[in-house]
Amino acid sequence: MSEPEKSKIVNDSKIALIGAALAVTAWGSSGVIVKYITVSSTEIAVYRFTFYAILMMLFLKVRGTPLTFKALRTSLWGGIALGLNVAFFFESLKRTTVVNATIIGSLQPVLISIYSYRTFGEKIRRKDVIVGIIALLGTFGVVAGSSGTAEWDITGDLLAVAALFTWAAYFIVSKKTQDLVTPLEFTAASGVITGVLNFGIALIFGVSFTIPSNKDIFWIIVLATVAGLIGHSLMNWSLVRIPLWVGSSLNLFIPVVSAFLAWMFLDESLNFIQILSTFVVVSSLGVIMVDQD
Repeated sequence: MSEPEKSKIVNDSKIALIGAALAVTAWGSSGVIVKYITVSSTEIAVYRFTFYAILMMLFLKVRGTPLTFKALRTSLWGGIALGLNVAFFFESLKRTTVVNATIIGSLQPVLISIYSYRTFGEKIRRKDVIVGIIALLGTFGVVAGSSGTAEWDITGDLLAVAALFTWAAYFIVSKKTQDLVTPLEFTAASGVITGVLNFGIALIFGVSFTIPSNKDIFWIIVLATVAGLIGHSLMNWSLVRIPLWVGSSLNLFIPVVSAFLAWMFLDESLNFIQILSTFVVVSSLGVIMVDQD
């Protein structure tokens, strides 16, 4: 490989890291927005991804690359994983604290690191493993610190665990489909499937759809645009250019953003243990990211 080619790969990786960081920052705001919206979690999922899918399909149409049946077929498992993740995660947000729901989801790098090493042969240094374990202990500290608060509920935490595994599956499928469809096609197709799946869940559980208030409609649109269009598009584009485990590790930023916004806008408490543990998580992640070349 020539020096210009190596330089281009390095530059693309740096841009991808920035893109992935912006994506998880956008996702960090979603937990607070979901909790703020008054309609049920299933309604939010259906409304959000219906609008999100329409946005993506229009965007692809304008680009001259309309969504195809092949893209839908290729992205099926990714859409199912994302659809189940949204169902579990949104409901967990309604039942437990935003901090708990997001911090449990941020454990995804543990699952991804094992899978990426065994499947993709991605090398993970011993130093990164040690720092990752420290970050993992920090996440346990955040959960332990909130276990006695009024907003906490064990059912919500268990739903967040289910969301964790489906979130990891979504990342894995996104990486594996990179040679079959473009990141934008995968993002749009998985969004369509997610909307359909959550509509089916609503029918199965007899969820009654209500007309959202103007305030709720506004925040659903923000949720679809910021966390959906921007977040998923940036991350799926970035995962093609950086190791899967690195992109996954950036999920540790999500609870930091969520905790700050929940404290600011939802009056959710933050005690000393949670603040200290969050600092440990952020610092550990920073060490991993700075060392990437």
